[in-house]
Amino acid sequence: MSDISRMNNQKETINKRHSFEMRKLGDELEHDIKSTRDKNEKEVHRIKKDYNVQIEREKNEAEVKLAKVRDSYSKKIDEETKRFERTLGDLKESQNAQLLETKMNHEQVLVEQKEKFKETLEKTRLDYEAAKSKYEA
Repeated sequence: MSDISRMNNQKETINKRHSFEMRKLGDELEHDIKSTRDKNEKEVHRIKKDYNVQIEREKNEAEVKLAKVRDSYSKKIDEETKRFERTLGDLKESQNAQLLETKMNHEQVLVEQKEKFKETLEKTRLDYEAAKSKYEA
């Protein structure tokens, strides 16, 4: 029995050593997994942080560009508004000048027609007087 008990002791020792090595291996594996997970979580956190910083930077740059574009268009709109007002003023002046010229031409035509009418009337009166004096004489 001594051989059996020695064999049992050796078997038990081997089982204990195997159990210990398995626990040790499991602990090392768990430690490796935990350290890898922590390292990956830190990396993911760093990547998210870098991503958010880059997004904010892009957003700020886009806002600056948008402000510049808006300012540029505001200036262009102001310039076009001033140009439109100048053109409109010039057009009104031109129209007023044409209207004044047309009025003066019409008045001149009226004066000429009145003169012609007076001349015609005077000629007709003179012709009438001449005809009347012929018949009276």
